[in-house]
Amino acid sequence: MYEELKKRRLELKKTLEEIAEKTKIKKHCLQLIEEGKFDELPIEVYTRAYIKTYAESIGIDPSIILKDYEEYLKTKKQNVQQIELKPKFESEPEPKPEILKKSSDKKIFSLKKFPAWAMTAGIIFAVIFVIIFLIQFDKKEYEIPPPPSIKQEVISENTKVQEKIDKNEQKQEISVHQQSLKIEAIDKVWMRITIDDKEKKEFLLNPGQKIELQADKSFKLHIGNAGGVKILFNDKDLGKLGETGQVVYLNLPQDKN
Repeated sequence: MYEELKKRRLELKKTLEEIAEKTKIKKHCLQLIEEGKFDELPIEVYTRAYIKTYAESIGIDPSIILKDYEEYLKTKKQNVQQIELKPKFESEPEPKPEILKKSSDKKIFSLKKFPAWAMTAGIIFAVIFVIIFLIQFDKKEYEIPPPPSIKQEVISENTKVQEKIDKNEQKQEISVHQQSLKIEAIDKVWMRITIDDKEKKEFLLNPGQKIELQADKSFKLHIGNAGGVKILFNDKDLGKLGETGQVVYLNLPQDKN
């Protein structure tokens, strides 16, 4: 039934920009609601509020649209439970006792048939090997080791020093390109953070909670409550980002907010 939102909006000859201005909801979020792409919207508490506000602004009963959203949440939870209940691997079948018994019997039978002369020869060979080993070991104890090579030690020490210098230079190069992000929640806030356009993280922070993140190039932030968070980018305070309950998008370091 979420298609009814777009249909009703077009009947009223309203644009998404006009609805966004009236409801204070981002145009991008309104478009996602119209298309039923609930998985790209913020957490449940914010999404329900967006749907309710949007529907009421164009004269549609919010319960009709919220019913679709609740069905989506129910299906999503069922899928997660099925994944968690699925075993990671199947246990290997235990060997049958009869097969083990036959294998054991076969080993015992082969030992009984082993010739006595061969066993005796094996013992004698082992004793001779031990004696030779002890003689060689005794000789090594009395051998005078050659004097250490002074040149080799100097080269080895220089190599170690050079390796330390190279590692320090690599660490310095890495630290020059790293971006740091420190976030402190003043109020309850949800946010989604994309690191270097690859890794995505979602957080729901309570007042007083803090997080620290690092990136090689950039951060993209989707903040559900701009007035409830304090952000330091590369140890620089970005100041007030918006009002309580306001949704804000930031690209760092491109944005200077």
